[in-house]
Amino acid sequence: MQPSSLRRREFVLGTAMACIGARTAMAAGEASAYPERPIRLIVGFPAGGSADQSARRLADQISHQLGKPIVIDNRPGASGNIAAAAAARSPADGYTLFYGTNATQAMNVSLYPRLDYDPIKDFVPIALEGKVYNVMCTHPAFRPAEVPSLLSQVRASPGSLAVATPGNATSGHLSLVLLQRSARVQFTHVPYKGSAPAVTDVIGGQVPILFDNVAGTITHIRAGKLRPLAVTAPKRLPLLPDVPTFEELGLPDCVMAAWGGLWAPAGTPAPIVQRLNAEMNQALATAAVIDRMRELTVEPVGGSAEAAAAFVIEETQRWREVLHAAGIRLD
Repeated sequence: MQPSSLRRREFVLGTAMACIGARTAMAAGEASAYPERPIRLIVGFPAGGSADQSARRLADQISHQLGKPIVIDNRPGASGNIAAAAAARSPADGYTLFYGTNATQAMNVSLYPRLDYDPIKDFVPIALEGKVYNVMCTHPAFRPAEVPSLLSQVRASPGSLAVATPGNATSGHLSLVLLQRSARVQFTHVPYKGSAPAVTDVIGGQVPILFDNVAGTITHIRAGKLRPLAVTAPKRLPLLPDVPTFEELGLPDCVMAAWGGLWAPAGTPAPIVQRLNAEMNQALATAAVIDRMRELTVEPVGGSAEAAAAFVIEETQRWREVLHAAGIRLD
């Protein structure tokens, strides 16, 4: 090789390394200065709902830590798809974040014929915030009062028992689907438009059984208006220590949790994602946040962005199989 060629290669290599170094330094500089203005957090569900409450609780604490406001932008509709599409099209500069859920990041891709965003390609995860498990309840006067006897009854007469849920493809409905698959039984599903009317009708005796999240039922359970039979958690819940898991009852594969966390548009600089991940984990370790999550029966998660990404892929694959096998679709 000629000396001139060596010098030319050294020059090109040196220039490339200098550019990489400059970009790295620039990204690090952006992260150290970040944030310089308010951050927008898009939420795909109405104000006051469980996802909105979780997003606001997290935003308040992280805003305090960063010293900059985090403004909630509620864009409800289509199980969070409208908000997800808006977030995916936003600038990847760290000033628009998205509160993603099990619906927007893992299930909707199998529920809807078409999405205006790709939950994997269009987003980079920051971290998971928390999980909320479901509980199977009955009216206090309903008999039988335990899961094995209840399953024996519906096994003898398929479809004879009705189960209320907050709606089609909600976590309550999918908990019912998992139970039916595991126990090989068939209930009659009664989907409502939200948790409140479903809970009201079970308390009122119009429907005997309910599948809903613990957060929406715990007050009524404590008041004796609902009887809890089993939870969809992998282990017993601190708020319901006397209520068994479905696994304990010999019914595997019934774990079901609604979950949420923070995502940023794909292309957001890695140092900013890392900064937000650190802030989020700090927030989830704060006593005030932990206490509030415990009150709302939310299990804190946190962890790395890589762990969140792996979890989403696993959940997407799991629910693709479950939803397709059950023939559940939304338009």
